[in-house]
Amino acid sequence: MKFVRCLMAVSLAFVGLMLCQMTQVQAAAQTQKADFEVQPILPEEQEDLSLNYFNMSLAQGQTKKLEMRIQNFTDHAITVHSDLRNAMTQIGGGISFQDSPQGLDPSLKVPFTKIAKLDKKSQTIKLAAQETKILKMVVKMPEDRTNGMIYGDWHFIEYLNKKGGQSSVGSNYAYSVGVALKGQHYKVYPELKYDKTEAMIYRRHAAMGIKIRNTQPMVINKVSAKAVVSKEGLFASKHVFSTSNQSIAPNSVLTLPISWDYDRLKPGKYTIDTVVRGQNLWNKLPLTWHFKKRFTIKADDVKAVNAQALKNPLTSGPMLLLLVGS
Repeated sequence: MKFVRCLMAVSLAFVGLMLCQMTQVQAAAQTQKADFEVQPILPEEQEDLSLNYFNMSLAQGQTKKLEMRIQNFTDHAITVHSDLRNAMTQIGGGISFQDSPQGLDPSLKVPFTKIAKLDKKSQTIKLAAQETKILKMVVKMPEDRTNGMIYGDWHFIEYLNKKGGQSSVGSNYAYSVGVALKGQHYKVYPELKYDKTEAMIYRRHAAMGIKIRNTQPMVINKVSAKAVVSKEGLFASKHVFSTSNQSIAPNSVLTLPISWDYDRLKPGKYTIDTVVRGQNLWNKLPLTWHFKKRFTIKADDVKAVNAQALKNPLTSGPMLLLLVGS
């Protein structure tokens, strides 16, 4: 089980980011409290002191030291690990974070982890019982004018029940504190562009993934999407994916996954018809994008995906024999 307390909500709005606490379903009934807590020390550049995360406008080339208070609430020593991460869009929508810039959209010219560095003592934090420490991060804005926003988070985690260097099944405590840096030319509009559709594995099933890029440094809120994939020809078929109340990170890729469940993907010609609606972060303007594309899926692509996908337990050999013999 993993307990996560977020000091920002990834369904972003600078005026609407909220304090949230999330747990996995398995932990929903637990009353266990975290061993530690973090609290950002808001700088003078903070635009709204009522917010419990960093939300600042900084000048070109400006260097700023950010601080975080961390406190151990237990009567024993603990070790907390801290790192910085870049905003990204999860499969199906929603903002998440990753520490590496690898795999991020090429339109992201300045990842958060490129301009932000942690003090060495702030990466692995050893806290005695009831101890409080002040942690430090330095942000240096690009020398060139920054458009839109640079977005990331300051992440903290305590690994529990370690065994052999790896965290075993148990409870880990984690906090995520958002860091939203507004550029000098902040008021830009998000722009979605169709990239491609490809065969993929989604939740262990064969699927089609429609990849749509947000090529601008601006968040899209209140995102809803509906995608229809239709196969042409003799064995025509239609599959649908829809989602709502999502968000898209700046300069990132949204993948809309259309699952085939236990069916096998087939090579051939396909058409997608996709509508994405959302709201621009800074002025709440509603925006709509519509993509209709034709593409071809090759035999080698579906072969590789089908080989990895789950087989239907009701039609696979061993289970079928078991049912017949019962």
